Amino acid sequence: MELITTSLGFEMLLRWGHFMAGITWIGLLYYFNFVQTEYFKEAEPASKSDAIQKLVPKALLWFRWGAMFTLITGLGIFAIRGGGMSMDIYVGALLGLFMFLNVWLIIWPSQQIVIASATQVAEGGEALPEAAGALATAGLASRTNTLFSIPMLFFMGASAHYPHSFSILAFIVAVVAIVALEFNGAYPAIKHIEAFKKLPEGGNMKLYTSVNGVIYSGLGLTVFLFLILDLL
Repeated sequence: MELITTSLGFEMLLRWGHFMAGITWIGLLYYFNFVQTEYFKEAEPASKSDAIQKLVPKALLWFRWGAMFTLITGLGIFAIRGGGMSMDIYVGALLGLFMFLNVWLIIWPSQQIVIASATQVAEGGEALPEAAGALATAGLASRTNTLFSIPMLFFMGASAHYPHSFSILAFIVAVVAIVALEFNGAYPAIKHIEAFKKLPEGGNMKLYTSVNGVIYSGLGLTVFLFLILDLL
């Protein structure tokens, strides 16, 4: 009994940490997409440059480490539970995993280039030639994370309040849809890799260019994935 109580207490601490880290991560994701990006469209060049050099690095620090601690605490919960959870949690976790990878492998490295370029210009130098491409790459990955976050949050909640039993067919269809969207968002960052050079051009932002567009797309993806889990 004492061992069970200790395990449940540790799981509760992990859940608390998971919520706090997740709120930090997703809150900053929404700040970047719904507030900062829209501000940068209207900001004076000097104000934008100052924000990129001083504000963005601080926000990205909390952003990327919020993602890291969300992943670590989530894995800890999985380790304690040892499986047996509803299919919803696995779909939500897959979305969250891709979001984490986008943060650390695409968004953060790309933003480092953008920040370095802005700093170099502010010091009287020339902009880095790769900065524009890095900004677009980070933007697409960030929009993809915003798209994924909407169903991810739904299925994390549904795992406890509207759980689905596991269906291999439903899970495969959900995985294919998620991977296809992830490939679209990650393509600019991986197109230089030899294995991908012969594939058709990817990385389409048409649905994600506006705040309303990415919100509607996220809601649509949530409904689609829900129906897949509910009907298959």
